[in-house]
Amino acid sequence: MSRIHISRVVLFSLSTALTGILLPVHAGAEDGTTHLGEITIFANHWEELARKAPATATVLPEDVLAAPVSPDLDAMAARSANTVFQRANSQKRLVVRGMSAFDNALSDPVGYMVNGVPLPMGTIQLPHFFGAGNVTLLKGPQGTTFGRNSEAGLLTFDTIAPGSREGGEVNLGLFGSDAGASPFGGNGSVIWSGQAERGPAISLGLEFARDPGVIRNPVTGADDGGRNQRATGFLGVQWDVGDSGYLKLTTVGEDQKLNKEQFRYVSGPFATERYESVYSDPSWETRRSSINALEYGHSFDGFDLKAITGFTTFDREFELDFDASPLPLGVTEMDVRDRTVSQEIRLTSTGEGPLKWTLGVNVFSQSTKADFNLGAMSTDRHTEIDQKGAALYGFSEYALNERFRVGAGLRVDHIASDAWQRFTSPMANLHYAGSDTSTALLPKFTAAYDLSDATTIHASYARGYMPAGYNYGFANSAASLSYDAEYSWNAELGLKHEFANGAVLNLAAFHTSVKDKQITETIPGAAQFISNAGEAKSYGIEAELVAPLGHGWEIAANAGWQRARATAFRTTSMNPSAGTLVPVDWSGNALPMAPDITWGLALAHRGDVWSGRVSLHGSGSYWFDPANSVKQDGFVTVDAEISRKFGSGDLTLWAKNLLDQEYYSAAANTMRGVVVEDGSPRTFGVNWRTTW
Repeated sequence: MSRIHISRVVLFSLSTALTGILLPVHAGAEDGTTHLGEITIFANHWEELARKAPATATVLPEDVLAAPVSPDLDAMAARSANTVFQRANSQKRLVVRGMSAFDNALSDPVGYMVNGVPLPMGTIQLPHFFGAGNVTLLKGPQGTTFGRNSEAGLLTFDTIAPGSREGGEVNLGLFGSDAGASPFGGNGSVIWSGQAERGPAISLGLEFARDPGVIRNPVTGADDGGRNQRATGFLGVQWDVGDSGYLKLTTVGEDQKLNKEQFRYVSGPFATERYESVYSDPSWETRRSSINALEYGHSFDGFDLKAITGFTTFDREFELDFDASPLPLGVTEMDVRDRTVSQEIRLTSTGEGPLKWTLGVNVFSQSTKADFNLGAMSTDRHTEIDQKGAALYGFSEYALNERFRVGAGLRVDHIASDAWQRFTSPMANLHYAGSDTSTALLPKFTAAYDLSDATTIHASYARGYMPAGYNYGFANSAASLSYDAEYSWNAELGLKHEFANGAVLNLAAFHTSVKDKQITETIPGAAQFISNAGEAKSYGIEAELVAPLGHGWEIAANAGWQRARATAFRTTSMNPSAGTLVPVDWSGNALPMAPDITWGLALAHRGDVWSGRVSLHGSGSYWFDPANSVKQDGFVTVDAEISRKFGSGDLTLWAKNLLDQEYYSAAANTMRGVVVEDGSPRTFGVNWRTTW
């Protein structure tokens, strides 16, 4: 039986089982079912019930955020249909509904916002969800109200509000893998929140995690190729200002140190077994980021004023064996430094009338410096990029009657940027520059109709875009330094229903068309040209369900089908066997990291003494590259945990990838064979958490 057929059988069986669970709603309610709490979101800056909002949103619940080791985007991908998270030593990216940027871009089409501050560098700048009070993924273009780099969606989270808890929490753990981790890894964290007498409210936390990894090098005898350690911290302080105002200062920081000996060959003369590398040169990386926000809020009669001053820093530095082989060809070096200041001032209505609205202005200044050195090719590039932007936006929603609501909004987004690059090689010493000034109009239209108090249908139509940028890594002239903005239109139709037992089901169908897609082309001189020659289309359906089953049991499930294809993609590519460039037409190819089918299923129990959770996450097959030359077959991973309370603490045993599913997190064709990075191994852990 083919993998595709198996996946379809699983999806059909899953939907049949869930229907059976939901039909006897009255019996479930009489049998001790606890209704889920109402979930609210801020899709247009005002608070509204998620089940009534004209937006498709996935919200991570409290039990997921309270995992023994702070979760990252893996947790969101497991609960959100048509969403894939790629965690690789080369890059991290969240692919929503098939939308992704070219490899190692300085931004991506999913926007991120932490404590109200946007992250300009995309996924790689996002910290773990340590101390997160809520995490929400809004799907589809969100640029009308949230700005650039939210073409495919927007992920937001706020850290624990100062004073929202009274007391603290300590968490300690050990973990290891039977794939070869030695010694054990460990993690520890502390969180505290409280209200000082006649002083500010405070929240703070610090988490440390160290993973020895499972990568072995049979040539050198080293076993630390996958080692990494991380420290994540947050601080929040809030003062009351007058009777209806506040001033809040928050900061989130993360520091990571990683070994990067994680690629291996699966074909060719240097092929190795799983979790074995044959690097000859040192390979390591450091990442440091901070997200700082000064927020002032004041309530007036009929509207709220909010002003957020943001300052973000991001530094990434690495050395990497050029070809992941025993050949001493030298290392690739990169050093990226980004500093961004942003200011947002926003007015949002608070009245109970039929009209809701928000109006805001946003400005930012971003400075990026990047050094990229290909030692084996003796090429060195130093790039400096300066960007400034200003935007005016507004969105309003009007209730025509008790059931029917329509919304419309527009953002006028203006960005001016300049860049220059110094290129050095044995044959040339060049200096060239580029610039771009553009204004984007980002409209959005929504409609929602309540068929009943329990059922809402909604629709939206919005424009998204990715701003113009600069080729910091592979340009060799002014013509190859710059590339233009990418634009898209997204249409969505959805249905939301709350069952009598408190279960919530969300269904959505979407269609996205992309023009001027930013793609890479190989050009002579060990360089790449980033053009806007591509067009793409993505459409599909998805379902997400959360249902209480009674007596502390709960089920969460999601399933998605999509078709994400390049409708026009004519470029050039290197022929590995001949070592020459050839024209290619990849029109009709599947977009990278875009499986046709994804699904997830989790069963959880929360009791007075015992609690537990088991979850499955499945993906159909997908391609790693636009050429569709390296494929990942469909796979399923299983996670599980069980906890027991002891007084004010609880002990948790957990496992990730319990069945030790083999899969790749990255793969690429090279002249020496196919290189891959193995996915996460089976890992076991034990954690102790106590509160006071």
